[in-house]
Amino acid sequence: MSISNSNKRLSLIALASSAWLAAWPCAAQSSGSAEDAFTQELPMVLTASRLSQPVSEAPSAVTVIDRNMIVASGFRTVPELMRLVPGMYVGFADANRPVVSLHGSSDEYAHRMQVLIDGRSAYLPPFGGMNWADLPLLTEDIERIEVVRGPSSASHGSNSFYGVINIISREASDQVGASVSLAGGQASDALIRFGRSAGNFDYRVSLGYRSDQGLDSAILNDHNATRILNFRGNYHPSATDSMDLQWGNSDGQYGLGIEGRPEDAFRTTTAKSDFQQISWLHVWPGGDDSKLTFSRASRRSRDPYICIDNEACQGKVIGKTVAEGFTSRDVYSERNELELQNTYRLSDHNRLIWGADVRSDYADFPLLFAHPYTVNPWQFFVHDEWRLRDTVVLNIGTMLENDGMGNRSQSPRASLNYHVSPEHTVRVGVSTATRSPVMSEAFIAADNTIWGGAYVGPVKALTPERVVSREVGYIGEFQNLGLSVEARLYSESVKNLIWWDKCVDLSRCADGFGNLLAAEYQGLEVTTKFRWDEGRSFLVANYARQRASASLDALPTQYFDPGIGDEVKAFYNTEYLALFPESAPANSGSLLLSLALTDSWRLSTGYYFRDKVRILDVSSDVTPEYSMHRIDFRLAKTFKFGLDRNAELAMVVQNITKDDYTKYGTVNRAGEVPFTRRAWLTAAVHF
Repeated sequence: MSISNSNKRLSLIALASSAWLAAWPCAAQSSGSAEDAFTQELPMVLTASRLSQPVSEAPSAVTVIDRNMIVASGFRTVPELMRLVPGMYVGFADANRPVVSLHGSSDEYAHRMQVLIDGRSAYLPPFGGMNWADLPLLTEDIERIEVVRGPSSASHGSNSFYGVINIISREASDQVGASVSLAGGQASDALIRFGRSAGNFDYRVSLGYRSDQGLDSAILNDHNATRILNFRGNYHPSATDSMDLQWGNSDGQYGLGIEGRPEDAFRTTTAKSDFQQISWLHVWPGGDDSKLTFSRASRRSRDPYICIDNEACQGKVIGKTVAEGFTSRDVYSERNELELQNTYRLSDHNRLIWGADVRSDYADFPLLFAHPYTVNPWQFFVHDEWRLRDTVVLNIGTMLENDGMGNRSQSPRASLNYHVSPEHTVRVGVSTATRSPVMSEAFIAADNTIWGGAYVGPVKALTPERVVSREVGYIGEFQNLGLSVEARLYSESVKNLIWWDKCVDLSRCADGFGNLLAAEYQGLEVTTKFRWDEGRSFLVANYARQRASASLDALPTQYFDPGIGDEVKAFYNTEYLALFPESAPANSGSLLLSLALTDSWRLSTGYYFRDKVRILDVSSDVTPEYSMHRIDFRLAKTFKFGLDRNAELAMVVQNITKDDYTKYGTVNRAGEVPFTRRAWLTAAVHF
């Protein structure tokens, strides 16, 4: 049976089941105490199905990085926090260009994992990826991060191919008062925050500055400095209505360039991002609710000195100056989105959530596109949580999606969670997902060498990538020991992977994109949490073992060309298929220990390891990233001046043992730069 037919059948089952359940009369009332027995003490998550559920009843594996873990890690940015997620790859193209992805399907423009901020997609055209460096949100304003480890298009659409990162910010009512903090050392940060509760309106304003000098190497120009302004307000006009208002912007300068490569000269690029979001939540009689959200986001970036003619930039073209090989690159992208979500409790046994989303994506990228483009996707989703018995929960749902480029797809998902006992749960699930082409793949037309060569549009219209994931999970909660265990064994099959179609235009050997690859991923992920001293001290351990392989799903355009065919075959075999297993590190993991030494002293340390890895766009002649065994350290002292006033002095040292592991790089000059020891001191006052 084809994946496409499987999707269609599972989608029809999901839709039919949801419709039947919506019309089904309320079943007999279950005992509240019996249901509570299977959900007590477990963290609640929102992201997996859009319903609030304990992790033991969610349809997918979810990692929760809570506020205590964020503080204990000492990490300054969201990408670094992803080291606390089993199976997650975290790298840096430079110190100011983070790369984050699951399953080793990574490059600088990772397209296959959705990133949400309070439910709003932070991905922007034209690449459909995440610009982590100028994220208009401070880690100090994050309440928790939920990471769904598995295909989630059924709830969150196309980009949710391998998983979802949902960054949930702190409520304005939780940040009443003022805070000031300063950091100095190899990181120079500052924060001023003010919050107030005035009747039925709560608000918080945060102003931050984040800066460091990169990897402190003359080889890379990777300094960065970002100014961030963020506002959140909550208005409660009545007991049944509430409005959430958010807006923010960031303005940053980022160094680029590699020493000894004139085509990648040292220069300073700029980027400005902003967003606005307003949500209205209405609670109906009986407890059902509806939520309407409008959001807008945009980003404008400028590279003042980018090479568009490699030979001229290196001074190798007679009659052309070096300066004639360079130009400026200006990119503007914007997204407007409207979403309606409705939640119904059909009975004490059954909850249904459904909704729709319409979006407009715009991108203007003169060096990549022949003209600006606008696409208008839409989505319809439905998910049903049905408690078949006190011990059995069925989750089933799907997403119907039109990507605005002529493709329609469906992404069904189903899981069965069986509570063996109140402390032990087994989950069995099958999920599918699609990833639609992004603008840079579908509309590419670049008669220059901004990525090393010329590029043309696809010979054949691109179709969505598809993945089918099968998993078995276990969630154990040993309350008497303060211990929890979560494990996941998965197998994923990917078809129609969009990849480079080499020399598709023989007249100038210009590349394009095509649905060319198939991939297989298998793995084991385990998370263990142990808390003691009434929860004041904790240990979180993660481990992942992964395996990846690939084959050709379709033949490149020039595969049988009599002149270049043999070269094309050899290229795909040596540069892609043979190297694909290296894209997922065989073993990786982390340990985060946080100790409350006294009422005012706290010590935390993190250990992060990863086997050797080669990201997918790194060729065979470039050294892969060496294995990493890194230890971070944080020591903090708190001073109390009253009920709501305190100060904290904290020291953070990253890579304290100086394990100089190498970083991501597409050329050896950049890839061999090590990540060395870094340290800074932070002082904060809260009043």
